[in-house]
Amino acid sequence: RRELLLHARKMVEAGSGPVRILLGFEDVTERRATEREKERLQLHADKLVLQKELLLEEMQHRVINSLQIIASILMLKARAVSSDETRQHLEEAHQRVMSIAAVQKHLHTATRGDLIEIAPYLSELCRSLGESMIGESRPARLTVLADNATVTSADAVSMGLIVTELVINSLKYAFPGHKDGATVAVRYEAVGTGWELSVADNGIGRAEGAAPPVKGGLGTSLVTALAHQLNAKVKRENTGRGLRVAITSLVAA
Repeated sequence: RRELLLHARKMVEAGSGPVRILLGFEDVTERRATEREKERLQLHADKLVLQKELLLEEMQHRVINSLQIIASILMLKARAVSSDETRQHLEEAHQRVMSIAAVQKHLHTATRGDLIEIAPYLSELCRSLGESMIGESRPARLTVLADNATVTSADAVSMGLIVTELVINSLKYAFPGHKDGATVAVRYEAVGTGWELSVADNGIGRAEGAAPPVKGGLGTSLVTALAHQLNAKVKRENTGRGLRVAITSLVAA
């Protein structure tokens, strides 16, 4: 069976001659077969993509639920132990597991694509951190200012974990007593062809002349490792009104 395409064109001539029609026949059998095969393959590819998205969504839900279960177990253990030091370690482990769960949750709800809008992502993440960390015993204001930029989902995970770690540290240590106007500010901005992510507070800062620790704590090590994944450097400085930690991308020349 062949498929033919009929072309018909009216021929317009000067004068009042007879009307003529120019007919053309084109054999499109192979072209139509190719088009149908392409359409079939496209439908099959769309189904595979949909299945992949459903599987990823289910996997992300399972990961988040598993992290929350682990965090709950850590908190139960922290309440059961009698050693203050062990309790502190378990509570810190609980907070870090919850921070990873929060990052995964907000990353999942941000977008299904590979690029993440950084402003709403950081805003939602910090809103969640504020709800869990800020209360009557630790009053403070958490603000976010970010450029209209997008980052890859992998970079968003690292940035979210960095922000979570730095915000938790500021809320825990920057304001040892109640302070009016206590603020932690998260900022993301483009710097030339790179970017800078910073967390600053108006707390007690680092004591002037204090030597940095010979070996950083777990939080410091995490931030340094995550910055290395982002090809960025970490800088800590007293601003005269608190402590500011900036992560700046290293742009290749």
